[in-house]
Amino acid sequence: MALGLVLCSAAVLAFVIYQYGPSAAWFPECLFHRWTGLVCPGCGMTRATHAALHGRLGDAFRFNPLGMIVVPAGVVFVGMQIPAWLRNDPQPLRCRLGACGVGWILGLVLGYWILRNLPLWPFTLLTPQ
Repeated sequence: MALGLVLCSAAVLAFVIYQYGPSAAWFPECLFHRWTGLVCPGCGMTRATHAALHGRLGDAFRFNPLGMIVVPAGVVFVGMQIPAWLRNDPQPLRCRLGACGVGWILGLVLGYWILRNLPLWPFTLLTPQ
């Protein structure tokens, strides 16, 4: 039941982003950017998702390169788990990160966050344009 709700919610969100795009006035803006003037690791993801849904992958990577790698990887990972969840098979997750893996992921995200806020080339290429 919960899986169906999550999948339906994701489908509705994808349809809304596809149909209306990030320029819709009722889409929330990034509060971190609004309050600090800096970009967070997720800034540009709505525009990137909209571009990817319309087949403009170059634009999608320009808006948020890390997000365009991490989100599809997460979708594949969850997609691998769905058959086991539907069978109610309590298989362990196929991808065990461990403390070291979580540390690497946190380091990657924090490094990306810092680098995309540096006003130097080539790091300015990481900011949503």
